[in-house]
Amino acid sequence: MYPILLEFGFITIFALWLFIAIGFTVASYVFIQLAKRNRIKLNILADNTFFLFFSALIVSRIFFVIFNYDLFFYQFELKNFLNVFAVWDKGLSFWGAIIGWMGGIFYIARKRGESPLRLIDIMVPAILCGMVFGDIGALLDGVNYGTPTNLPWGVVFRSANVKYITPIHPTQLYGAVYAAGLAVGLYFLLKKLRDRLPGFVSEVALFSFCFLRFFEEFIRGDETLEIFTMRFPLLAAFAGMAVGAYLIYRRYTNRAGGDPERVLKTFVAQVLSKIPKSSKTQDPAEMSAKMNCLPNRV
Repeated sequence: MYPILLEFGFITIFALWLFIAIGFTVASYVFIQLAKRNRIKLNILADNTFFLFFSALIVSRIFFVIFNYDLFFYQFELKNFLNVFAVWDKGLSFWGAIIGWMGGIFYIARKRGESPLRLIDIMVPAILCGMVFGDIGALLDGVNYGTPTNLPWGVVFRSANVKYITPIHPTQLYGAVYAAGLAVGLYFLLKKLRDRLPGFVSEVALFSFCFLRFFEEFIRGDETLEIFTMRFPLLAAFAGMAVGAYLIYRRYTNRAGGDPERVLKTFVAQVLSKIPKSSKTQDPAEMSAKMNCLPNRV
């Protein structure tokens, strides 16, 4: 694809970093709009922008180094140790970035006396919007690629980073599509609930995203850490899906007082009531009576 979009003298514009920057800008804009609609004080993030950015960056890098330690510590040399801090090599972990960002949000919110759950609820759709552009950048860069496929939309990468020369699944585009769909769905869910269930939007996002990511991992072809011959992101997605399902179930059943007014149960009942019901099976006697009423045909 196009990992480098522009080279001009000593200036090099990488596709992945450019689209990550675009995604960060879009996510920030979406978050600001949602924060205004939900009456969240924006200065809680404006005053800590660099803290959140570097917390996500540092934790993301730490995760990447841990799960790819053989790239940095195959020899105990000072040069290899210094490479740990070379974040411009694009060695970052998606899960690490999410954990670092969320951890920073929890810390800041508790310090300021805000509800972390309300803050994360409006942040999740914004993050998903940013991820759409990050996936596009990954497609252009040739990372997070899929396995070979015969489907008509398979793509061929001419990159040293991709080990396949045949058409492969554009998993980056799959990720962009379901991230965009989840962002729209969670926005309407957030609008429908109107802050009545703090944390529920995040729980739905956790389950839904991990559910889709779990199936995506079966067609991922890039190298990653394996545990018992299973990809670590696959195990992480399954764990996140299980946690999300448990949190939703606990809230639905009002365990630990998560929904004392039974808002979720009422909401689910309203949604189910709008689903068209199938026609009921008629009684045989009733059917026979209707048939007798029909005119005889020769």
